[in-house]
Amino acid sequence: MKIHVGGYGFQGLAAVEHINGLVGKGEMILNGLAGYYAVISETLGEDEAMSRLSEFVKRLFNTLKVMDGFAVSTPIGLRDKLQKLRHCRIWSRHNHVFESNVRDFFLEGVSGNIGFSAEVFDLEERTVKLVSGMAREVAASCISLPGLFPPYMGRYVTTTYLSQIPVSFISDGDTVLVNLRDPSSRRIKTASDLLFQSMEVRSLNYAREMLSHSECRLVRVVKQVCSDNAFDFIERLRKRL
Repeated sequence: MKIHVGGYGFQGLAAVEHINGLVGKGEMILNGLAGYYAVISETLGEDEAMSRLSEFVKRLFNTLKVMDGFAVSTPIGLRDKLQKLRHCRIWSRHNHVFESNVRDFFLEGVSGNIGFSAEVFDLEERTVKLVSGMAREVAASCISLPGLFPPYMGRYVTTTYLSQIPVSFISDGDTVLVNLRDPSSRRIKTASDLLFQSMEVRSLNYAREMLSHSECRLVRVVKQVCSDNAFDFIERLRKRL
């Protein structure tokens, strides 16, 4: 039996509080921030995993916020608009904002084999694959978000953009943490917002279509996490774990 855990952008944080109850019950297939936390927790311990996850979000927050494109209550001000423009200029010239050395910083000390896999999209072969074996490679694959870092090994990006959660390798009897975003609460103010939401709806439909073809145990995540509440949610996780 396989356990599928992940989530798009900040929503991946909502899966963290469920991970400890799922580890050891099957082969873990991961993506996004939840996958990164799971690998670090398994190799370096829960405290270190939470510390690194918090630092990851804090250090890269502005870019993650632009990529996440999702807020519930915070008004979009001039600073946010300028951040969007800055990132658009960067992405018009490069496929990433941060270089590989920043990704490597968050992988320091991660070594050895692990019984987890990262679900990735292979940009060269245009297909979904699993990266397994070495803990460092699995963790790196999980945080290789398109636009954030260069593709891992020059070809792999995590599948959060494709399906939000890792569902490309589900089979009957698997457990899937259904950690999907709710686009209905998203404010649409620009053409780019509309384009982004159409892409998000497509990824939701893909995930739901894959789930409809298998008899899986579904564990649904109700909590919605975005830039508005990401730090408060991490702080609550710290106290709870």
